[in-house]
Amino acid sequence: MKSKHLKKDKEKMIDKLKDNLASIAALVAAIVAIGGGFVKYGEITTKLTQIEASQGVDFAPIEKQIDELKLKIDGINASISKNKSANNDVNTKAQVNEKEIQLLKLQIQEIQIKSKNPLGG
Repeated sequence: MKSKHLKKDKEKMIDKLKDNLASIAALVAAIVAIGGGFVKYGEITTKLTQIEASQGVDFAPIEKQIDELKLKIDGINASISKNKSANNDVNTKAQVNEKEIQLLKLQIQEIQIKSKNPLGG
């Protein structure tokens, strides 16, 4: 009887051991699953951080082009200013020449009038 009883006790111990091992295996599987979830969460967070960092637009080339265009515009404005002063000089000279021509025409008319006058001299 003792051998039967020992056999049953042994079987109960083996069943308890199997149950304990199954519980431990389930616990290990749950821990691994939770750990894997945290790892995946970390990867996703890292990728999102990289994407957010790369979302910024680099305005440096555009700013460089704007600066170059400003310099060109300043050069053009300087040329226009020079041309305006040159045009003013030309206009002034043209006006002086017009007045000189008018004066010469008046002098010619005066000479013509004097030459027609028999008493003039």
